[in-house]
Amino acid sequence: MNNAANTVSEFSTIMIVEDDKVLSSLLKSYLENSAHVVHQVFRGDHAARSQIKIQPDLVILDVGLPGKDGYKVCHELRATYSGPILFLTSNNSEAEHLAAFNVGGDAYLVKPASPQLISANIDALLRRTKDRKQGSSRQKLTVGEISVTPSEQKCEVNGDEISLSVFEFELLSLLMFNAGKVLTRDDIYKLLLGREYDGSERSVDVRLSRLRDKLINQGVAQTEIKTIWGKGYLLSAND
Repeated sequence: MNNAANTVSEFSTIMIVEDDKVLSSLLKSYLENSAHVVHQVFRGDHAARSQIKIQPDLVILDVGLPGKDGYKVCHELRATYSGPILFLTSNNSEAEHLAAFNVGGDAYLVKPASPQLISANIDALLRRTKDRKQGSSRQKLTVGEISVTPSEQKCEVNGDEISLSVFEFELLSLLMFNAGKVLTRDDIYKLLLGREYDGSERSVDVRLSRLRDKLINQGVAQTEIKTIWGKGYLLSAND
């Protein structure tokens, strides 16, 4: 078994988005033997929310997925994820290759690909990103007085931990990853709930209001979740 991955990033976290459970499990077993931590996702419409929870160092992504195809998944992941995305799919056409790179993919392998070839691509992608802030997607993110550590599901305000529900934490993390950028309700529904906003549902608005109250009660004064009427929400930190 090839353990070259140890020399690149020991215990890197990898998320496999693949609906073929046999293939996914075989790849998971191989990568775990190469000192990776592997999480499996079997539906495209579950990928974005899983990425926020898992905070992987690398994503392996199929194209033909139930719920949402891999191109749409990749586009959504790029709202919160800057790590490498490796497409692994059965289509070998030039158009499919170009589509994968156009939506933010970093590499493209055609099935059937050997575990050794997949592992070599993973190592190359991890080496390529090593000069960046290694593991940045798993480290603490701070905006104003608020800090979140996604890998630990922990939120702090001015150094004091605050209790949030799973959805509140995911919503706050999403806003912080996109600080200064307006997120529409449709963005939030697609990324966190895996469905489109129907134009009338207010469940996210209610939970966002509760999140605001918790932050204010904890003493947040310089950082604000703003409602941009007719558009969505924006997190900003005042100087």
